[in-house]
Amino acid sequence: MPQTAATPPPDNAPRKRRPPRRVEVSRVQVLSPAMRRITFTGAELEGFAVNDPASYMKLIFPEPGQTEPTRPLPDGPRANTMRTYTPLAVRPEAQEVDVDFVLHGEGPASTWAAQAQIGQVLFLMGPGPGYTLPLQATAHLLVGDDSALPAFETILARLPATARVRVLVEVTSAAEQRALSSPGQLDVQWVVRGLDNSRAGQALEAALRQAGPPDARTHVYLACEAGAMRRLRELLTGELGVARGQIVGRGYWKLSTVNHPDHDYGDDA
Repeated sequence: MPQTAATPPPDNAPRKRRPPRRVEVSRVQVLSPAMRRITFTGAELEGFAVNDPASYMKLIFPEPGQTEPTRPLPDGPRANTMRTYTPLAVRPEAQEVDVDFVLHGEGPASTWAAQAQIGQVLFLMGPGPGYTLPLQATAHLLVGDDSALPAFETILARLPATARVRVLVEVTSAAEQRALSSPGQLDVQWVVRGLDNSRAGQALEAALRQAGPPDARTHVYLACEAGAMRRLRELLTGELGVARGQIVGRGYWKLSTVNHPDHDYGDDA
């Protein structure tokens, strides 16, 4: 009987889910008034590996009334309380992963992180792909808000000493500033938007305009509120003359949207 080639899956086929991993809180660190670094551990983290900076994973939080979330089934419905985060640091030998949480006062993830205690249980899924870092580039620009800080830190850690990198971060207050480090030649600027999230990206826009056009060889990682990401990308490619192919955009969250997708690359604009 003749064999036929397998039919490739359609472009919109659902992505295959990775098995969920049960993890427990082993450490909670206060980084700033609105940022917590939480370490998770568990035997089910065996084999969990992250190859790219700015990768993502899913965390499943308890429903109201639960002390521990229900383990999701491979073909079951998507959990209502699943949110996307960056694995900041992975230590396979200790079966640990660090995750930074922004306490924005809305939704199950922020509420849970504000009260997180050692021994509490979540389920982790992933990781998903991250940023293909152009290591040959000599100039980098990272532009984003507080939600992008974990991704920025993973990118900064991978840069060579020969790279020049400017980081522009928008936060709710000056109290959210903290030290960032990199093997590369690092310049960090913090800008404040205040507590009004409807102003997301405005401080970043003003700072970019004030700085003027970057070096033509600069590669840009742009990650923030979805609408602001699109506006800032237009500013970079238009007024500031950055080639579109040198910009990677990520909409990490969206105003008035509870479950913003983890794969918003701004391809619709």
